[in-house]
Amino acid sequence: MRAIYILALFVTTQLNAAQLTDEQQLEIKARQITKKFATELKENLQSAIKTGGLIAGVKVCNSKAPEIAKNYSMAGWEIGRTSLKTRNTANKPTDKENIILENFAKKQLAGQDIASLSYSNYNTKTKQYHFMKAIPTNQICLACHGENIAPELSNEIDKLYPSDQAKGFKLGDLRGAFSLTYKQSE
Repeated sequence: MRAIYILALFVTTQLNAAQLTDEQQLEIKARQITKKFATELKENLQSAIKTGGLIAGVKVCNSKAPEIAKNYSMAGWEIGRTSLKTRNTANKPTDKENIILENFAKKQLAGQDIASLSYSNYNTKTKQYHFMKAIPTNQICLACHGENIAPELSNEIDKLYPSDQAKGFKLGDLRGAFSLTYKQSE
């Protein structure tokens, strides 16, 4: 009896997967990649802070974050982070990302939970998919992105990021977004 149940569950799962649109399947994959990327980045950051303090954490963000993003950018996928107030100029939003981030900010002002905000679009003509997931400012973010950054830490941030705009955030603010694109090979 158990084998029949497992077989029925497997068939139902396969049918449900087959019924999903291309965009739905891509969004599921994008959310999986985003979660893995965010988890690995957070673990690296927390480990660095635990062993070497906040300055070590900033150095990890500077060197390790692009490396982690590169590791998840494969098989047609490209992942990165962006913000309306960037720390790293390489993460400056495109015009499209800027519009989406501003839309996230408006939704937050209207009372929506930042953690629930995302954007998903599949262009059938270009076979390109774009996904963005909002990043809320959490407690761990405030030490380096908040209003009261220790002078020594602020000096290190300014040294690593001379064009930094990513200070002055409050708990719960829209910190930025993960941005993923997928281009189907032809």
